[in-house]
Amino acid sequence: MSRIPHRTRAAAVAALVTAVALPLAGTATASAAVPAGVQSASNSTLAADAPTTWAEKNGGYVQINWTPPNNVGKYDWIGLYKRDPNAIGVNSYETWQWAYNHGTSYLTSVPAVSGDYWTAYVSYDYASSQYRIIESHRSHID
Repeated sequence: MSRIPHRTRAAAVAALVTAVALPLAGTATASAAVPAGVQSASNSTLAADAPTTWAEKNGGYVQINWTPPNNVGKYDWIGLYKRDPNAIGVNSYETWQWAYNHGTSYLTSVPAVSGDYWTAYVSYDYASSQYRIIESHRSHID
């Protein structure tokens, strides 16, 4: 049996404790208020694992859709905006839905009138204690 040096073992245990302590899964609902945070656009995910979002018309209402990253965080959510969320701020959404455990689409109560809509995949950045837009997309609905 090989011995692991104390310093290496302590670092491994600390890394494991940190990884376990961060919430990665949850059961929050869309009725819960989105915690306030200062928006700052950032793309912290790898390109191969980047989420995508888009809006479309479904039965007279706007439906927001998303392809989540491999690692969906407990506080990740998708927002629907009337203008570019990078310009108006992460908290200026029309409606939103938690990403974790809520599928990959959400039929909103926003009437689908002809025009442009923006969607954004938003994730909580624990290092800066704020929400960040990971991806946003403009969709046109006729």
